[in-house]
Amino acid sequence: MKNLNQCFLFILIISTLAACSTPTPTKPQAAPIKNPSVVITQAKTSDQHTHEHDESVSDVGLQTHFEAWLQTHHTAEQEVVRYQAYLRSKLGNHVPPMSQLLTTARSWQACGHEPYQVPPAHLWDKIVPTLQLYQDLKSRGVLPDNTQIRSVYRNPELNQCAGGAAMSKHLTNGAIDIWVPDFEIQSQALYDLQNRLCQYWLDHGENHNFGLGLYATGAIHLDTQGFRKWGAQFSETNSICRHVLPKNKL
Repeated sequence: MKNLNQCFLFILIISTLAACSTPTPTKPQAAPIKNPSVVITQAKTSDQHTHEHDESVSDVGLQTHFEAWLQTHHTAEQEVVRYQAYLRSKLGNHVPPMSQLLTTARSWQACGHEPYQVPPAHLWDKIVPTLQLYQDLKSRGVLPDNTQIRSVYRNPELNQCAGGAAMSKHLTNGAIDIWVPDFEIQSQALYDLQNRLCQYWLDHGENHNFGLGLYATGAIHLDTQGFRKWGAQFSETNSICRHVLPKNKL
């Protein structure tokens, strides 16, 4: 009887050890739920110059947004009226909406600045030839009618924060950044627009002292302060227009 009890005790110990060594099945973890409000964007590398057109589109530049801004910036109203009157004296009915002409930089909020700013009066004349060029591009059909201006004058602090060039023509109120809201990046429509701008730059750019900057992001820079062209990192060799032959080789 004693031997029988020892046998049962041995079997019980073995069973207990076996149970302890057997892993308990676990329920597979569910895949993490994606937050639809979170947008994942590709990190920018140091050799990419975004010209600020990689940021999400906001209401800045719309008339309703501009009017709401004026309601909280009463001291700017008189300056806006004076600036608009000056431009009309030079350009007649071809003055773009002030809601676009006073836009500063797409990253204004991140930089702690205003979305709109009237440039200093001594710089008002610098924008006139650039707006004349802009009007010519639209009248010739190079730019579609729904083209919009989204960045003009930038004060030095904002320009630096926004990643602008040290000698940016935005600092002198001589440049405008434009875009076509309907044109997607890498779309055929944007490609055709860039080609039209390149051809215009070749045919008429020197007469306008046309500075043309085209970027893979879809950003377009126009100024009339030097006949030149460029792309990423303000480099001539990186210009999207580089595939177009010079005039003397056409």
